[in-house]
Amino acid sequence: MRIINKSIRIIDYTTQSILTRETPDSFNAYVIELISHINSNENVRNYKTRSNTTQVIGSALQILANKDNEEAVLRMIDGIADRLLRTEMAAQDRVSRMSINVKKGSLIQALLCDETLDAYSYLLAKVEHSDFIDDSDFSFKTGFSKDKKTIWKSSLFDLRNPEAEVFDVKVYSDTKAKFWNDGFLELDEMIDNETNTVKAFKAIDETLNRNIKNVSREDYTYIRNAFISYIRSHDHIDYSTMVTDVVGGYQPAEISTEKFADFKQKLDALPQSKGFDHQFSPVTSAITARIRKTYKIYDGIEMKITSDIPDIKNTIKAYQDENGIRYLRIKTNDEDTYQSFK
Repeated sequence: MRIINKSIRIIDYTTQSILTRETPDSFNAYVIELISHINSNENVRNYKTRSNTTQVIGSALQILANKDNEEAVLRMIDGIADRLLRTEMAAQDRVSRMSINVKKGSLIQALLCDETLDAYSYLLAKVEHSDFIDDSDFSFKTGFSKDKKTIWKSSLFDLRNPEAEVFDVKVYSDTKAKFWNDGFLELDEMIDNETNTVKAFKAIDETLNRNIKNVSREDYTYIRNAFISYIRSHDHIDYSTMVTDVVGGYQPAEISTEKFADFKQKLDALPQSKGFDHQFSPVTSAITARIRKTYKIYDGIEMKITSDIPDIKNTIKAYQDENGIRYLRIKTNDEDTYQSFK
């Protein structure tokens, strides 16, 4: 991968300013790391441009067309940086009343050429640019960490066909941040959030049914409830993180270690095998019907669960008395229901 040109612009929406930093050849290694991170990261999401004339893709195409004209390239680079500044100012204005701040950082841009394929791409990455103390002279300086966790948002535009009407884009984001994909880059999802939500929950539910339900109804109930709770309580899903949070530390009641490890491997493979994105914003209304679960209790009695249940282990409990008769003990916070069976 050859870097045709690259730039760094520090974006500061509080002072409404953009600062330029030089990019020596030694910075190339960092840019290559960013590209590798995007290409190898399973958590990227696939988008497409709305046309070939919106500002960011239009500027990227102009940079490609005028790659040997430094003045024209810098003009396009600065135009993209200015768009991000204005987008962040607007985003901060919307969220400031909720005591939320848009992360401050630097915008890295680079025109890249894969010489083996004779194909171009354009990188935009928002990264942390923070103060640190130089331990050689104890002076205050600013710079980038090589830690990939400091990459907050990145996008890689596929420019292999500059005459195309629409362009594919790989996007990584650490949060929902609609301002980045929609406001700044003007992109649309290849798979929309509703479809991702339905496909992901259906795939998880089917995997639970096939691998856990017939082995341990107890584990099935707890794990299913935990996934529902996670989806309903997060506005941004990173699939790998969700799986880790839900089952990474879970101790099964009746499932062998080998069986549970196999189950987790099957969960990890679902995005690729079932065709949904690793990252999406869940639309819980799209899976309301799938969340509902009805249990037969006794002749003429059914229990319907319509949502996730906090602390389900202590909300619904099964027990058997000394005569072998089985019961369910269900916590209630409804006065009418309680009085009806008091």
